[in-house]
Amino acid sequence: MKNSLKSMLRLSNRTKSFIILFLIACGPMPFDYDEFKSFFSPESAANESIFRPYNFTTQFTYGNNYWSAEANLSPDQSANQQAWAEYAGISEKEVGAELYPAYGENNSNALSNALQRKGKTEALEYLTLAKEIESVDTAYEDPYAENDTTKAQTPTDYVALESKIQDLSARTNDSFLKERLAYQAVKVADMADNPKKSIDLYEKLVKPLKTKTFISDWAASRMAGAYMHAGDSTSAFYHFSQILVNAPTRQSAAYLSLKRITKFGEDALKLCKNDNEKANLYAATAVLPLQDGLPLLEKIKDLDSKNKLLEFVMAREINKNEYYFFNNQETLQYGFWEVDSLTKVSWKSNAKNYFEKLLAFNLDAAEDANLKSSPFWYTAASYLAFIGKDLSKAQELLQKAKAIPTDNQSLKDQIAMQEMIFAVSETDVVTPNMEATVMPLLERFARSDKFRVANNFNAACKIMAAKYEELPVNDEFAENLGEKSTVVSSQSNKSLGWFSGCFGKKSKDEKTAEGVLVSTASPENQAKAFILKVLASAQQAKQTEYGGTASFMSNTDQYEIEAKTSSKVINYVIDYFKKKSPNNFDQKLQAMAGFNNEYLYTVLGRRALAEHQYAQAAEAWKNVSPQTWQAEPFQTYLDVNPFSLNGLGDSNAKQRTTPVAFAKRMAELESKIKQNPNDFESLILLGCGSYNMSYYGNSWILLRREWSTNDTFDENDDYFSYDKALSYFDKAMQVAPKPELAAKACFMAATCQQIKYAGISSKMYDGIYSLPEDEMKAKEEAIKQTLSSLKKDKYSTYFNLLKTKYGSTAYEEQLIEECSTYKDYLAGK
Repeated sequence: MKNSLKSMLRLSNRTKSFIILFLIACGPMPFDYDEFKSFFSPESAANESIFRPYNFTTQFTYGNNYWSAEANLSPDQSANQQAWAEYAGISEKEVGAELYPAYGENNSNALSNALQRKGKTEALEYLTLAKEIESVDTAYEDPYAENDTTKAQTPTDYVALESKIQDLSARTNDSFLKERLAYQAVKVADMADNPKKSIDLYEKLVKPLKTKTFISDWAASRMAGAYMHAGDSTSAFYHFSQILVNAPTRQSAAYLSLKRITKFGEDALKLCKNDNEKANLYAATAVLPLQDGLPLLEKIKDLDSKNKLLEFVMAREINKNEYYFFNNQETLQYGFWEVDSLTKVSWKSNAKNYFEKLLAFNLDAAEDANLKSSPFWYTAASYLAFIGKDLSKAQELLQKAKAIPTDNQSLKDQIAMQEMIFAVSETDVVTPNMEATVMPLLERFARSDKFRVANNFNAACKIMAAKYEELPVNDEFAENLGEKSTVVSSQSNKSLGWFSGCFGKKSKDEKTAEGVLVSTASPENQAKAFILKVLASAQQAKQTEYGGTASFMSNTDQYEIEAKTSSKVINYVIDYFKKKSPNNFDQKLQAMAGFNNEYLYTVLGRRALAEHQYAQAAEAWKNVSPQTWQAEPFQTYLDVNPFSLNGLGDSNAKQRTTPVAFAKRMAELESKIKQNPNDFESLILLGCGSYNMSYYGNSWILLRREWSTNDTFDENDDYFSYDKALSYFDKAMQVAPKPELAAKACFMAATCQQIKYAGISSKMYDGIYSLPEDEMKAKEEAIKQTLSSLKKDKYSTYFNLLKTKYGSTAYEEQLIEECSTYKDYLAGK
């Protein structure tokens, strides 16, 4: 169709349509830029907080707060601010205002003034010199400056800067200043493009210092950079690897430099003074992007089993392999760095084997005399055994992890999350024991703002919901090969082996005429399933300081869940909430959901109305406060008469109504046509009402909580298909007292038919534009031919009638003038 459906129907462009465009219900979206499908928290590893930026991520570095507008100090700035505050005897805030002013703030002289008051003239002189050097080091080099003849370019006098450093260093005995001046000497020599001198000054001035602080780390970083500038990448790699592991205030610089060098040279090992330094070298290499860390982990463990990065690198490897394992090949192809596609194919194909190797390493580490004091290794091994579908082994290993004391709260949380997942996976059906075990864990991990916690919580809710409904359980932990797998777990003692696919008994279910699985479970279990599905939704996520919710890709959409639930099940939920159960699980599940009668009866009315059970909808909405209908969103989105449509139905298009009044009137109209099937006016009003409460209608708010241009067409859902509205208009056409009225009813039936055709047409094109061009063009041509036949044979019924039966009416002539879609039909398009 050349014109949109709304244009075809001549729907008015009201102010609120602009607002509707912003109600985009795109489903859950990432709250965390680092998010990917992962269930193992890197925070479980020892020292993770120290090395957090180098956790696995598809971003540049891990954990950057992209949402915050606050300027947070870097580790080096924070350390320097604290050191100056202690030296000058003033607050860190005062120091920061002078050294690191926030954007837009005027520079303060609080530090300089404090030094002046205390008579620390040498320190004040140093501070002025340090600011001068820093301004040169961080100056923006304009690539076009050499072409600008209006500005004189003044080269930096590095000799003068070096002279100032030497002079002040010779005059002071202050160790605080001595270390800083040694650092400035190393720095200025490197800035002057004299890397050899920078290295020599480090050896001469910094190394001999008896007392060293983080400032010596800064000097070491400059010295390592000088090696890189001199072309000695081996020495640079060695020094930066030690800095990354041992110098918190220069980690970032070391990491970026190692990424630039990229190539790990075995010759760097010759520079290491001991096994600890060799282990650091391997550890720093292991955290670089695209680097397989397992071979390096084995070397680290052999060299230095106490290395502070050992657990960290293992967690990183698990997370990295989760990314390959849980994504399909197509997703990997279009994401994650710019890597050769064949490399990505290799990563994907080796993912499950790599998990096996990681499991073997963890099992070995867990029994190592030097490592067995940490529960991390058993915890990681337990998770990997579970991914490998050996639940019995996973539970055994987790019990061993629990028996080892730890102060790491994140590791305790990881153990508890695995307990939660194992508990919901243990039996084919939900048992009282499962409920008792899982509830405190569900309470503990609900509404988290951490995506891995949300992944575990949402998976547990979805698994339990499916088991309550006695429907196939989607295996949230299966490898993604482009196809969904379903799994119902069992307590079989037989090892299921790695990635053995589906296991357990078949589910009890039945299919509708449309092929959709429908639960035959008890009413109470279906009610619990609904609640658990809602708890996993984005709308139930934690409210954030930025006004939105911490919604993640694993979250479902509560509005979509409501729209796919029958009124029968909502009645089950209402009955479940009415029940005064002594059961602790029931009480806590209801409390977690937080549903009240206002919510439940509003949803019930919508679902009954969607099923065209008008009387039931009216009865449900009688339980909703009248003030609800006077408030938003009904105040804005129910401001047009739903019984008025294109000159049909009620004459007063601006007359307002409420949902309960609408449903009551629909029930009365339905009762009238049961008494008199030839009641044209009632049939037209029913058609208008049914049309307007659907997707393109003026009162869609009656059926849905949200409207979106991205809503997915479902031809089995009358909200999109308009089958019921069409049936009313068809009957009205047949009993119309005049041809003109019949023609109008016929056109509205044609409109409903064209809406369904447009939805089917659009759905056929889904995904074809990501195909190779030749395949895409062939598919496109095949779709065009299919749609041409469909339109002719099935979706032009009422246009045919307008042309043949009502072609002599004035209304049909009006359509030829005003409706481009009908004109296209007449022209054979």
